[in-house]
Amino acid sequence: MNFSNNPSNMNNSIPVVYADSLVNRGGTGVYVRRLLEGFIQCNARVLAVAARRLMKPSEALDTDLSTSGILKVFQENITLPALVASVSPSIVHLPAFAGRPPGGIPCAVTLHDLAFLANPSWFPRLRSLYYRLYFRRVARKADVLMVDSNFTGREAVRRLGVEPERIRKVYLSTEPMQLDPEIFQQSTGICDRYILFVGTVEPRKNIFNLLTAWQTVRQEHSDLKLVIAGRWGWGPTALKDLLRNSSGVIWTGQLSDSILKSCITGAELLVYPSFYEGFGLPPLEAASAGVPSVLTPADALVEIFSGISNIALNHNPDSIAGAILESLDTVYDKKSLIEFASGFSVKHMAEEVLDVYREYSK
Repeated sequence: MNFSNNPSNMNNSIPVVYADSLVNRGGTGVYVRRLLEGFIQCNARVLAVAARRLMKPSEALDTDLSTSGILKVFQENITLPALVASVSPSIVHLPAFAGRPPGGIPCAVTLHDLAFLANPSWFPRLRSLYYRLYFRRVARKADVLMVDSNFTGREAVRRLGVEPERIRKVYLSTEPMQLDPEIFQQSTGICDRYILFVGTVEPRKNIFNLLTAWQTVRQEHSDLKLVIAGRWGWGPTALKDLLRNSSGVIWTGQLSDSILKSCITGAELLVYPSFYEGFGLPPLEAASAGVPSVLTPADALVEIFSGISNIALNHNPDSIAGAILESLDTVYDKKSLIEFASGFSVKHMAEEVLDVYREYSK
């Protein structure tokens, strides 16, 4: 998958990826980091643009990116397009739907989900409005839209009016997640048995119903804890109070990469009760550590994980509690979970993205 081996397709120019989203500790930042790592493993001729510079993927991964807010938006839409145009790339990739490509150059955009259109109330009002206005414009101008799942592809057709022929599915990836559970225990002092939720705390993740379900689970497993590993995003203050004060619940906030891997490895199971997902990375990362998942029936979660996870019948507390209790009494084959996750490697994801670049490059 080295572009230097196929110069006739690329006219001796190379793709450029907007990489400032590496600074994002959420899902988009993880996606960009793993994409660049995959390019390195493929020995692909790709440039990343970040911090107002063009660089190799390995350099971008080592660059301290601190720009955010209005300055970041200005750079992505004004400064970077001129810089990118100076190297006449074969295609420009916006992996987080942010930024503006130079005119006259093919553009690939990755669309992770359309939750902001499915239910605007899940987001702060101004953010929801910005997403709804901005994403439509970017989607219309993109030559190709890469989506994280077949479900998101259908959503792009239905909610954005994107032609199906402009859509390419590329599943997300995981790196190996197994790490000694004692690292998490020593860092946090949490040595009890626990089940785990990983993700930003926001309304779409259905944490209220998880906490209600937890009270039922705790009646049968009084020695078990519920660990919530993720930063506060947005939502009602009452939810934050519940996270801090519910019996048997430990809210760690956001964890470093190594401590998170250790935390996932030591969990009895992962619970991911989201109302809506474009893919759902935490269940894949848990599988990579040999940890089973309990999921709710969000379409993308069912599409990707139904063969290896316990899918609750509904998103309500009774369904979530029932699935958790059933899973706690089930013996899972860790090797099968790890084998499943190995099919979603960063190298495989990068290879599929490179295929899309080839198809649409000038």
